[in-house]
Amino acid sequence: MNYQELDNLITFKMGLPSLYHIMLGMSSDETEDYEKELENKETDNYDLNDFLKKYDVSIERTAFTAEWRLHEISLFISIEHFEEKDAKMLYNYFVYRMNVVEKKFSFTSRTDDTIKDLNISIHTDLYNVIITKETNEENGSERIVILFTSEDEEKLDKLRCLAIIANNETSFADDIWGYMERNNQ
Repeated sequence: MNYQELDNLITFKMGLPSLYHIMLGMSSDETEDYEKELENKETDNYDLNDFLKKYDVSIERTAFTAEWRLHEISLFISIEHFEEKDAKMLYNYFVYRMNVVEKKFSFTSRTDDTIKDLNISIHTDLYNVIITKETNEENGSERIVILFTSEDEEKLDKLRCLAIIANNETSFADDIWGYMERNNQ
C-alpha cells in the first residue's frame, strides 16, 4: 500500500475525509449509488478499482441519524494485505491530511511484521478516525477497520454544509462567500 493508492480512495476536500464521493453529513440518497460502485469495485476511476481489488477493500455506510444523515463510514482492508509498515504509513497519512487535535497510536506486530494488535485514534474538531484490527466471528477472518465518525449533531450539521460546498463547483463556494459579504454590509 502507498500514498498514491490511498489518494485514489480517500481525499480531503476542505479538510474533510471523502471516501470516493461519500462524506460524513451527507444523506442516505446522496451516498447510496457511490457505495454500490465501491462495493462492485466499478467506479469511474480505474486506479481506484484496482486498489479496491488488490487489497480486498470494502466501504460501508454504517450509521445514519434519525434524519438519515451519515455519521459513520467504515473502510475494511483484509489483514493479509496489511503489515507493520502499512499501519505506520496509514497513521502518518491521516495525521498529515487532518487538522489533528489529539492522536494515539499503538500496535503490536509478530516477527513476520503482520499485525497482532492495532489501535489508532485521531481526533479533530468535527470528526474522529479510529483504526483497529477485528476478527469476524463467523468465519475467523481478520481485517483492518478504519472508522470515520461524528456523533455530535451540531458538528454533523457543519459537516453536512461543508460537504455540500465541497462537492459542488467552485463557483458555488464563490456565490456563498459573495452572498455573505453582501449581507454583512
